[in-house]
Amino acid sequence: MVLLNLIKLEIRRIKIGTYILASVIATVILVGFIYFVSYVAQVENELDFKNYTNIFLFVSIVSMIIYCVLSAVMYSRFIIEEYSGKRLLLMFSYPVNRKKVLFAKITLVAGFTTFATIASNIPPFVIFTITESISPIVDDTLSLELLLSIFKTIIVLAIAVNGISIIAMRIGFIKKSISTTIVTAFILCALVGNAVIGSYGNNMLLVGLLLVITAAGVIVALELSNKINEMEIE
Repeated sequence: MVLLNLIKLEIRRIKIGTYILASVIATVILVGFIYFVSYVAQVENELDFKNYTNIFLFVSIVSMIIYCVLSAVMYSRFIIEEYSGKRLLLMFSYPVNRKKVLFAKITLVAGFTTFATIASNIPPFVIFTITESISPIVDDTLSLELLLSIFKTIIVLAIAVNGISIIAMRIGFIKKSISTTIVTAFILCALVGNAVIGSYGNNMLLVGLLLVITAAGVIVALELSNKINEMEIE
């Protein structure tokens, strides 16, 4: 109950509308991007992208990178900036357990990015699927099995975004650097994206990868909460 109230207070305090707008813009970009990739692949005869599987998978990875960066920016704004400099005194003046305040911030960012990642992927795939059934660009066959498989991958990527961005945030927290957080998130995304592409179609590997990233994110979050709980105002 306390955590929920803290999350509500955070929503009132921050400008969440800015990040909602960023998500809407990201969705529009993804819609255009899926058509761009499909059309260029046919014109340039790019064999790797002349099938729906690779096109959908590539767009999903791009969306993961976008939301990892957005999540890194949010963590930088809500945690790194607020637990440094003069703002530290204000944060520690709250008559609430420090760990609960931190977890409220993490829960807010994680919940938002998970929902936004999934929501942003739906319009591009739905619109593209409808137009391909009417006037196809790609010389391939769409199947329900493929769409379900891609949706499952999107869920995995949406959850993975949280672990990646929390790890990136922790590294950025050490340096007290927003740019370090964003660059780290981007690099980790590239590594995880390659792993997802390599394990696509293998449910055991996908689930294993997700569990490792999630566990790492949880461990890092717990370690950071202990660190903040022991911090002293300089």
